[in-house]
Amino acid sequence: MAEITVEKIFEQIGRLSDSDRAKLFKMLAGEAIKHANGTTASQKNLKPLPIPVPDPEPSHRWMAANRLEYAGQWVALDGDRLIASGRTEAEVADAAEADGAYLPLIGYIPRPDEPTFIGL
Repeated sequence: MAEITVEKIFEQIGRLSDSDRAKLFKMLAGEAIKHANGTTASQKNLKPLPIPVPDPEPSHRWMAANRLEYAGQWVALDGDRLIASGRTEAEVADAAEADGAYLPLIGYIPRPDEPTFIGL
């Protein structure tokens, strides 16, 4: 049986996607909080670390590279990985939730002939 070492674990963590690393971080942070709640009063003052926000640049590059193919559609992206595309934000958001991606980017890719939405 292969020996498990911290170095081997770190190596495997390095191979994870950003989304999976964020899930691992969230799980470990939750375990640390549970442990802190069961320890001495001085240790209870520990605050959880903030959960890292995914880098939006891979998603932005994907949208720029694929804007013509997905024009007029909503897309859900996990970095540069397309999770889902569809006609409505709701169906794409549901697919992203089912995928389990951590903070996916969900956005609409306008058709070239659509006017720019400015808002009110």
